[in-house]
Amino acid sequence: MTIVWWVLGVLVVLAAAFLLVVRKVVGKIVLPGGDRWTPVLETTDDSIRLPITDDTVRPGEYGLWHDGTGHTTVGPVLDVDEAAGTVRRAVVRTTGDVSRRVRWSGHVHPDPAAMDVDWAEVDLPTPVGPAPAWVIRPGGPAPAPDAPAPDAPATTWAVHVHGIRTTRVTALRTVPAALEVGWTSIVPSFRGDGEAPWQGRASHLGAREWPDVEAALDHAVANGAERLVIVGWSMGATIAHELLARSAHRDRFVGLVLVSPALDWATTVRSQAGRAGLPGFVVGAALRAMALPLVCRIVGLRSPVDVRALSWLHTPRNLPPTLLIHSSGDTTVPFAVSQEFADAHPETVTLAVSEPAEHAWERNVDAVWFDTTITTWARSLALTGPAE
Repeated sequence: MTIVWWVLGVLVVLAAAFLLVVRKVVGKIVLPGGDRWTPVLETTDDSIRLPITDDTVRPGEYGLWHDGTGHTTVGPVLDVDEAAGTVRRAVVRTTGDVSRRVRWSGHVHPDPAAMDVDWAEVDLPTPVGPAPAWVIRPGGPAPAPDAPAPDAPATTWAVHVHGIRTTRVTALRTVPAALEVGWTSIVPSFRGDGEAPWQGRASHLGAREWPDVEAALDHAVANGAERLVIVGWSMGATIAHELLARSAHRDRFVGLVLVSPALDWATTVRSQAGRAGLPGFVVGAALRAMALPLVCRIVGLRSPVDVRALSWLHTPRNLPPTLLIHSSGDTTVPFAVSQEFADAHPETVTLAVSEPAEHAWERNVDAVWFDTTITTWARSLALTGPAE
């Protein structure tokens, strides 16, 4: 009998340890990560010197968030000192004082005010409370208060949906192309992103977030939108997947633009876990735990998340014309899934392959190519607005 109790005790300990491992894996999937800081070595009015890293020598434009308030947009590499281990990059614009360390990001615009556009902030009545959103209209900077209203307000609206572990500032990068073709843009926040009402730190990969974006569609339609284009960044593609099935406005969807899209979470998670050397059975257990009504709470979720039900591969939707923008250099979301999806839907899906870029940095590497890709696709489908 003593041996039986001993064996049972060992099994309980092993089960508890395994559950802790599974919880940790789920946390890696759905919880925010820690900030990574880069020290600032030297600044001038028109340049900044940083240590050489994989990020700091990448071509293109990027955003540096200051430790505190402020933001710097950096442009091309000006020089590299291999011996000193430093790189100097051009400064495009800066708000606030540059701090001693910065956080590297793809956010070239800290907010719409930095874009010289006609914009306003609105509060959307989401199921969890008022959530802020930016509305950006074509036609240049905000008009004077006494200026006449535009003759032909845009009837095509683009809804720019950001991804996991970030905020709506991420999605501002698709606004310039939308403005060029005459679309009004709305850029919403949603639960879990730090701006919308608080519902815990965990993302539900779009399964709980999509109703908050539906509120953005409600606002667009109430303000004259007759046609809607959903622009999804990374996890924003998963939210678009849910909107195609659940939105009250899906009959107005005339196009999708999906950037570095998370089309299949199981493949994405397994790919990252494989690079980290994590056993496949642990990843499988974590994904199953997320979908179980009782266990999901233990692993940090408010409700079950069935990644298979969120997959574009396993539960495809009736698609409007769809543009995928992705790079084979993406080490976060496998490019192969985008290729597979495009191959399966040749009549509706256009896959635009960026030059090598990390996850969601396709526009950072080549903004002209990125914007032209979207505007050319929109014009080919006659999805342009009155600004044209």
